[in-house]
Amino acid sequence: MRLLALLPLLTWLPFAAFSQTKPAPPTPPARTKILLLGVMHFTPSTTDVYKNQAVDLTSAKRQPQVQAVVEQLAAFHPNQVCVEWPAAKQAKLDSVYQAYLGGRYQLKSDEIDQFGFRTAQRLKLPHLTAVNYRDGEFDMDKVTAAAKQYHQEDIMTSVDTYSKSIMADFDARMQQSTLPEFLRYLNAPRQLDANAGFYSGYIARIGEGTDYAGIRLLRDWYDTNLHIYANLLRRIPPTDKAVLVVFGQGHIPILKALFASNPNFEVVEVSQVLK
Repeated sequence: MRLLALLPLLTWLPFAAFSQTKPAPPTPPARTKILLLGVMHFTPSTTDVYKNQAVDLTSAKRQPQVQAVVEQLAAFHPNQVCVEWPAAKQAKLDSVYQAYLGGRYQLKSDEIDQFGFRTAQRLKLPHLTAVNYRDGEFDMDKVTAAAKQYHQEDIMTSVDTYSKSIMADFDARMQQSTLPEFLRYLNAPRQLDANAGFYSGYIARIGEGTDYAGIRLLRDWYDTNLHIYANLLRRIPPTDKAVLVVFGQGHIPILKALFASNPNFEVVEVSQVLK
């Protein structure tokens, strides 16, 4: 009787074990690939304290190199091209791009025109995306004044020496390299760290006591880049498989760190795209 009484239990056990099997975890959504192409301003910015020499990307020497960069960026197949143009002026960017497509605008020698417009045209994109932010305060004069007040002129001298050496290196590299080579160099981790070192290694030290003049400038720089990051997030839908961002190299270290920590994105190294 006892043996027979166990039979229903033995029959039930395999089913119970099967019914308790955990379901397979859901497949994580595909991440958007993002290529953050740091560039120098080939037509130097009037607002930068330290500037590189101008480079004529429209010259006979550089145009084949520009074309090589454009072809390789297009091979990345971005769904959109985001550029360093004020987000609030998207309509103006659309107007200029449409004029270019219609043959009514001659490209200038800058990164937005030569890399942004041409790549977007190559991919037959209807527009480029403006994501820059320029509303924050960024006053280097206040830092210089604070350094003088607290007898920290030696730090500012170091800032000057450090920054000029970086610009001189960029200028020399630009003369010796093709554009793909130069852009790979500019986006190498060592060069990105060197640019960020302007703030973290020197500017952050300016001030004394409760006066954090250098940190205020560093805060404003982060604030600018956080707004740019937010503009990018707002304009990149989850359906985008890949996005190209063309921006001044100084912005890239912060933007790259933010996107690297975002589970919805996969940061693609420039060296993987430009050969």
